[in-house]
Amino acid sequence: MTSPLRLGLKLLGYLPLPLLHALGALAGWLLWLLPNKPRRLTRWHLQHCLPELDAATQRRIERQSLGHMMKAAIEAPALWFGPEQRLRRWIDSDPQTAQRFRDISSTGRGAIWLCPHWGAWELSGLFSSVQGTLTSLYKPQKGEMDALMHEGRTRLGATLVPTTGAGVKALLGALKRGEMVGILPDHDPPPGSGRFAPLFGMPAHTTELVSKLAARSGAPVHFFIAERLRFGRGFRFHILPAPADIADPERGVTALNEGVEAIARRWPEQYWWAYERYRRQPDGRPNPYKLKKSSRN
Repeated sequence: MTSPLRLGLKLLGYLPLPLLHALGALAGWLLWLLPNKPRRLTRWHLQHCLPELDAATQRRIERQSLGHMMKAAIEAPALWFGPEQRLRRWIDSDPQTAQRFRDISSTGRGAIWLCPHWGAWELSGLFSSVQGTLTSLYKPQKGEMDALMHEGRTRLGATLVPTTGAGVKALLGALKRGEMVGILPDHDPPPGSGRFAPLFGMPAHTTELVSKLAARSGAPVHFFIAERLRFGRGFRFHILPAPADIADPERGVTALNEGVEAIARRWPEQYWWAYERYRRQPDGRPNPYKLKKSSRN
């Protein structure tokens, strides 16, 4: 029997993309107007990560980022459960990028694709899964949402593995077979599985997995992002090479953050600034988000 959540997501997934993005923009606008945690976190990050921007520019990016965050949430059902023909039309809209993607991935050494929380990151994974054999790392969710997410992200052939030791072994095995792996590089990894490295000049607990996989496999590492176009007109894809020293055992995590930071600085409006990226701090320092809420919230 179909659950109400599954039925609701499927129905939402069949709505036209312009309408979904309009609903997301409206939800983001309401978040921007009313006091709430996502707005407070977004504002804190823009003030501390991009202090060189004037207040008016920060507020504009804040509003647009919250809108894109909600568009990402509302468009996910269309990517996971909407018409496959429409999904493939979005993916096939940029044959030149697709060919470059395949060229990078077909050297026999495998390829590591990094999809940060920017733009339509769910579409980035689906795009990757039709270009070759893809194994992606994901964090299991609670309850029914885990099964729904798994079904949606694997609908075009990807294999999902959990953020466990077994999942990491599966990624390494895929690279040894010359296949592709996909990783979200800008999350806070579990204790003991990361190191602190600068991100916008502040220490951020960062995964070591990318640099270790790159060092052991020799696979090329690239960022891959899906830009959300205005007015529901679709998406544009971008491939950006990771910093050259990302496989270095000492500088790898710093290089990873440099790549993420470059994307967020270049296109700050579509980055997910509402994530508590700095909640874990070195040497027992307090969580900066709990010190003092912004007086402008």
